[in-house]
This record gives sequence, structure tokens and C-alpha cells, in this order.
Amino acid sequence: MTKARFSIRTAVAEGFEFWREHWRKAAGPLALAGIGASLASFNDPGLLMIGAGMEFVALILAHAVYYRIALADLGAESVSVNGPLGFQWARLEGRLLAMNLLIALIYAVAIFICAFMVMVLLAGASQDTPLPEMQGMMTPQEVLAVLSPPQQAALLIGFVGTLIVLLLIWARLSMAAPTPAATGTINVLGSVPLTRGSTFRLAGLWLVVRMPVFLLAMVAAQFGLLVGDPVLGVVATLLVGLIGVFFVQPILVGGLAYAYRQLSRTVA
Repeated sequence: MTKARFSIRTAVAEGFEFWREHWRKAAGPLALAGIGASLASFNDPGLLMIGAGMEFVALILAHAVYYRIALADLGAESVSVNGPLGFQWARLEGRLLAMNLLIALIYAVAIFICAFMVMVLLAGASQDTPLPEMQGMMTPQEVLAVLSPPQQAALLIGFVGTLIVLLLIWARLSMAAPTPAATGTINVLGSVPLTRGSTFRLAGLWLVVRMPVFLLAMVAAQFGLLVGDPVLGVVATLLVGLIGVFFVQPILVGGLAYAYRQLSRTVA
């Protein structure tokens, strides 16, 4: 027996079709998620934490709605559980909450290890030039400005390496959400074998769906500076955040549901 495979192109197409038919079913949580994500543009730690918590819970609600629809024929909870605009809390929401908390713990460990490796790289690049003292909250541009060229290179390598590691972890754990939706069980590590041989395809699916919105968000974050009006920058970030969640989340869930169907079977 060999593992089944899936096509990134087909997965994205399935995701777009799913978005076209069902995005309205979770419009309420998606709106909250977009607002929560946009709070990061205020550069306030308190608002950042509130926004992250709002986005976290809202996406659990939205994903539960979409997985009930996408995996209805594989044993997911009845779509009758879905509330108006996607506001409800049932067994699947609880499972997704527990699953996401477990995954957050895995990410915390991975980020700690990556941060340690970045510090090792910076220490190696600081043999001739000691690391400068950081003054309170500094923007990435301000941090780079006080580093020497070797330190900047070490930080960039560490940052890119960390992003790659986190993306691959996401790919390996990407079937953790469809699995409890379809089977009613929470088994984060037990879903990892489904991704064997398809890690880079799953990572590619994430990049194809999310990268355009990510790049647009970067432009929106700088928009206020370019036009000299911070308020317009916040408005632009809010609009991009709303557009991002309303497009990305249904498409990604639809694509992952398609991938789950393919990867959960074997072929001779």
C-alpha cells in the first residue's frame, strides 16, 4: 500500500469553490477575526493581546462551521448545529479549542528552540562587534539599524529559518483540525502520519492561499507612513484584515478538507 497524494492546484480550486458556496455561513466570526487581527496595527501590547484572543476564538467558531459542512459525509456533526452567522458552541468547537491549545504548546516549544538558535547565530556574528543594548520596545527597522552587517545577516538567517521551521510544523500538523471534525477524536500527533510524503504540498497550499494577503497586509501597514496619515494606515490594515479572513479562512478550510479526503485513504 502507498500513501495517496493530492494536487495543490486542485486543493486551491476546491477551496475557492467552497468559499464561493459557503463563506457567508460563518460571516460573524470572520468579521470578529478580521477586527481582532487589525488591532495589532495600533502597536499597543494590551490591544494586541485582546485582538489575538478575539481572533483565536473567532477562528475556532468559523472553522467548526466550515468543517461541519465540508466533512458532513465523513461523520462530522450535523450542519444543523451551526448558528446564525456562525455563532454557536458545541462539541466540535470544544475539540478544536483543545486541539489548538495543544498545537500552541508545540509552537511555543519550537519558537523557544528557534530563538535560542538565533541567539547562538548572533553571538557567533558578534565576535568582533558586541551586541548593542536594546532600548525598550524597538521596531524591526530600529533593531536592524543598530546592528553590524554580520549581525544583521545572522538575524535575517535566523528569522527566515524560523519561518521555514514554523511553516513545516504547520504542514505536519495541518490534518489535526479535519481529523476531530471527521472522527470526533482529538489526536494531534496521531494526525501527523496522514501528512507523510505531502509535507511540502501542504506547505505549498498554505503559501498559495495566504501569501498574497500577507504581502497586501505588509503594504497596508506602511500605507499610513507613505501618505503621512496614521489613521488611513489603520483603516487600510483593518480592510486588509477583513478581506484576508473572509477569503483565506474558507478557502484554506476547503482546501484542507479536500486534502484530508485524499490523504486519509491509501491506494494499492
